[in-house]
Amino acid sequence: MRQKGYTLIELLLYITVTAVLLGALTLFFAMATNARVKNQTVLEVERQGQQVIETVTQSIRSADAITAPVLGASGSSLTLTTTSTGSSPTVFALSGSSVTMQQGSGQAIALTNSKVIVGSFTIKNVGKTGTTGSLQVSLTLNRVNSTAGNSYDYQKTFTTTASLR
Repeated sequence: MRQKGYTLIELLLYITVTAVLLGALTLFFAMATNARVKNQTVLEVERQGQQVIETVTQSIRSADAITAPVLGASGSSLTLTTTSTGSSPTVFALSGSSVTMQQGSGQAIALTNSKVIVGSFTIKNVGKTGTTGSLQVSLTLNRVNSTAGNSYDYQKTFTTTASLR
């Protein structure tokens, strides 16, 4: 008469199959989490870079004159004059690890948050003599990496050219 139950080989086989499935499932979730963090990192840098570039571009287009940098020069700050006394001059500058904007005698406002570091902020006056003026704006952002993982490592350079209207 044969007894009902599992043999030692069957039990080891079931444990091995279960361990392989759980290992694969754990690996899948770890990869999915890593991909989500990387996507959030890229999105944060992209969003802030676009915001800064759009703010600077809008200010250039609505300005009356470029005070600094002078024609043919480059710098890490931009000074624009406008007809509005409350917002003239408008100054964009690299302050620590952030780009700031100051309008008139108001306080300087950070345009980037603590999740990114501004690697470089360069303004080049590429206008020609006798024209209203054109500026090339270049901004490099790095994601702050608070962990040792490479999921938070991301850097992007944003460049645009804008002219006074």
